[in-house]
Amino acid sequence: MATVEAAQEDAKPITAKLPRSRGLRIAWIVAFGSLALSFPIYSHLAFHSSVDRVVIANAMAVQVTLAYFIGIFAALLPIPSLRNWTRFQRVQGVVLPFVIASYTTHLTWELGWLIMHKAIAGARNAAWAYPWWNYIDGGDLRYLHAEPNFMMVEVLSVMNACVGITGLILLFRSKFTDYRGTLLVMTTAVTHTVLTWYYYGTEIMAGFPSVNTDSIMDLGVKFILLNGPWLIAPWFVLGWGYTMLKKQFALATRPSALPGK
Repeated sequence: MATVEAAQEDAKPITAKLPRSRGLRIAWIVAFGSLALSFPIYSHLAFHSSVDRVVIANAMAVQVTLAYFIGIFAALLPIPSLRNWTRFQRVQGVVLPFVIASYTTHLTWELGWLIMHKAIAGARNAAWAYPWWNYIDGGDLRYLHAEPNFMMVEVLSVMNACVGITGLILLFRSKFTDYRGTLLVMTTAVTHTVLTWYYYGTEIMAGFPSVNTDSIMDLGVKFILLNGPWLIAPWFVLGWGYTMLKKQFALATRPSALPGK
């Protein structure tokens, strides 16, 4: 039965446009909207309110973590308007927000840190640097000390985003018929997984010198959960890419797809 359903799914036409879902659209707006707004809002609170800075940092970490998880995996939620979506459509509804959010993060927060890490390290009490210091305070001191091996992880993440953006451009320009775009996006999923495990593994094997393991918030939320989507979502990308490639190659071999037909 599963084989028949899979064959039927592969035979369906390629489409970049997902069916309309008001509930999913609202979930995306709320999740990613709150993510974008969290940076100016919490930066303002950290320097223009009487609330303790640690409390503000923890609140922002929770909000950002929830925003990533809800925004990326919203298509898997029991939203009524998604009842008629196929499994492939739901997976694509996870893949697209994940890669867009991921590449955006790499090319803004991480690239910004790479360019300004020395200035950020000396600007703990500057509002402009708070988006990074919010994570450094208890999250991961490697962003403060900027060792070469750790900086290289961030360099590779930025390069990975550039590869992924190229893949998305190829896909959207071709209305998701260009297999090269699919392969590039799948490649970034592999890199995401490797770099994230390296990020976790080096800190764990060193005995957590840069993370406060006595704090559930610092270890559990900021270090583990906040980076969790980059260990989970790449597998959705690979599964989606496998099905997408079969669709694309099937389309390319149809007589009507050949020149002159």
